[in-house]
Amino acid sequence: MKKIIWIFGESATGKLTLINNLYNNNPDTLNTFKMNDKKISVSEITLEDRTSDKYNDVVDNNNYDDSLMEEDNLYFSKEKALLRRKGIMYDTEEFINSDSDILLIKGQVNDMNIRRGNTIGNFLNKFMNRDDIEIEVYILQVTDDNELRRRIETKPWFKEMTNEEEKERLLSEIPLKQEKHRNDVINVFSNYNVKVILVESLNNSYKLEENKEKHI
Repeated sequence: MKKIIWIFGESATGKLTLINNLYNNNPDTLNTFKMNDKKISVSEITLEDRTSDKYNDVVDNNNYDDSLMEEDNLYFSKEKALLRRKGIMYDTEEFINSDSDILLIKGQVNDMNIRRGNTIGNFLNKFMNRDDIEIEVYILQVTDDNELRRRIETKPWFKEMTNEEEKERLLSEIPLKQEKHRNDVINVFSNYNVKVILVESLNNSYKLEENKEKHI
């Protein structure tokens, strides 16, 4: 059976690093996630450095009224949201018809927002009830607050911030933001029989917190 894995996590928890490690056949990472013998694909539209023009002519056959979407603002672009949604659906269909075993999708907060395209809703409504697909969710976490703080401080967008008080406020909110993100992801999948696995993102490895594995 084919498997689709959505990968979520707050900024600096290592979503892209995990995807690259799996896609590029890092032996330790493959062994941790038991994917040694699997052929892995990635939803290109969800990776900032791998988007392409192939999505421009894709028809977006969604069941959501896009007139309900909020207007463009500093944190949201309708055009980008619609391109991302149809790209994810296209990549999923392409994966289903391929010889790959696993599709990795890098999730983001906007995917969970019903007023920003309802991407997760559209995805689950179309693919959740297929008997040839298994869907899982990984939530990456860095439970060491000092380590997560260090990672955030290395991010280019953080270094570009000039207001020191704002930077310190952002860093002080790390634990609460991570907890809220985890709960938001779980709540989005709460009406579906989806396995949600918490993954501790360490410096050079990962720990699956199987005792906290949630079937919702």
